[in-house]
Amino acid sequence: MNSLKQKRKGKNLAVQGAILASAGIIVRLIGFAYRIPLVNTIGEEGIGCYSKAFDIYSFGLIISSYGLPSAVSKLVSARMAVKKYKEAHKIFISALCIALLIGLISASIMFFGSSLLADLVYSEKSKHAIRALSPTLLIFSIMAVLRGYFQGMNTMIPTAISQVIEQIFNAIFSIVLASILFTRGYEWGAAGGTLGTGIGAFAGLLTLIGIYFMSRKLFLKRVRKDTNSDSSITHFSFGKLVVLTSVPIIIGSATFHFTNLVDMFMFNDALRFHNYTQEMSDTLYGILNGKYKIIITLPVSIASALAAATIPSITTSIVLKDKKQIKRKINMAIRFTMFIAIPSCVGIFILSEPIIRMLFGISNLEKASLLLKIGSISVVFFALSTISIGVLQGMDRLRVPVISAVKSLLIKVVFNVILLYVFDTNLIGAVVTNIIFAFSSAFFNMRAIKKYTRMKFDIKKTYVIPTISALVMGLSCNIVYTLFGAMRIGNTISTLISILVGACVYLILLIKLKGLDKEELYSVPKGESLIRLLTKMRLLK
Repeated sequence: MNSLKQKRKGKNLAVQGAILASAGIIVRLIGFAYRIPLVNTIGEEGIGCYSKAFDIYSFGLIISSYGLPSAVSKLVSARMAVKKYKEAHKIFISALCIALLIGLISASIMFFGSSLLADLVYSEKSKHAIRALSPTLLIFSIMAVLRGYFQGMNTMIPTAISQVIEQIFNAIFSIVLASILFTRGYEWGAAGGTLGTGIGAFAGLLTLIGIYFMSRKLFLKRVRKDTNSDSSITHFSFGKLVVLTSVPIIIGSATFHFTNLVDMFMFNDALRFHNYTQEMSDTLYGILNGKYKIIITLPVSIASALAAATIPSITTSIVLKDKKQIKRKINMAIRFTMFIAIPSCVGIFILSEPIIRMLFGISNLEKASLLLKIGSISVVFFALSTISIGVLQGMDRLRVPVISAVKSLLIKVVFNVILLYVFDTNLIGAVVTNIIFAFSSAFFNMRAIKKYTRMKFDIKKTYVIPTISALVMGLSCNIVYTLFGAMRIGNTISTLISILVGACVYLILLIKLKGLDKEELYSVPKGESLIRLLTKMRLLK
């Protein structure tokens, strides 16, 4: 009986994970899509201001609210499991009070300290964008509690819906407000873009509040009838528990995001050290973040979101102590990540210039496309690092990724000093140190997984077959693009058709070389639909 319950719970976890993974992919695609017109609207200097403000905001977000969803989810879920509904409700109310307090403090620091923060990143004009983002910290703090509350109720649907709505509003208003305010200067265009983030967050919050009030009546009925809860436990005690549960999660997350903050400060400080103007600093940071990073991070985030759908089932296998399934699922999660990361790396390397030209035009085309060529390998390392962090967290080895991140950051800082300060390599140096960081992080995490599971990775299916398939794909992309160029067909059409042909070649080779089979496809979101399509195309039997 207990075994049956555990299996049902495991299946439900997998479904919920797939829902959140699907929403994550949609959110990332929308995020990628709107950043392109945003860059083209406010230019490289504007997106430089925007990126600097956003990096500061992202770290503030981690400190103020990142640990709340997991903490609230964990505490509420534990009470719901034993039908202590009053305690679950008290935790929710206590967490809301904490979110309001922390959100107000962090938003105030960011708003009133905007000039100081802008000076620290060598961009006085970023202060408007920093101020525009500050209220979003308060909105996200409240939203984090609501998302954690619903996840504690064992449903990811409200979180998924709110994420998609948030990103849609963010995309629309970021572009519209950036276009309107850009007439006052690129720094105001950047501020308009960040205002869109706040409006998107507010739309997501309203969605969650609406869903909460729809389900509130039923839950409060349970609260009134509850006789299991300990009524002597105060809101203050639960609030303290929420904080204590959040802190380790915040420390872990802050360590990873601190890397971006260190990167931003060191990159811009090195430019100041070498006597670059603030405008040039904004432009170079705009090329790095607005063009290079947005393309590099897209395949990483999609691969990670797909693979993340398997993490809950890994956790279930660990609970059931099924060592064979643990190893199989970890192998599968890493393989699915590589199935996307390796061809993306090759595709970006081969089509770097056409992609930049298609998305952003000819402004600093040579610089941006060179960065993509050099940094394309980081797609593989970052994807491997991201999925290995997820696997280790699923194994409840939370300290390992943090230690790996700290060691990788120290290595990166050493190379930052050499490449950015001693040698004035600016953009190329920043890309090279990112590759070093990603490789170090992936290496330390993968070594830890091997140590704790004593498993052997399927090198052939994980790396060799995808690499062979990707190299043939890259050759086909190059041939198609060259042929279309010879026929004087436009860059955008040539690039899109090259990508489409390359994707088809890669998928066919991957299946024909037995890199992927039916059983494995069932594990991904919408796997059954994909199997039916591939069977109709006679690629699968």
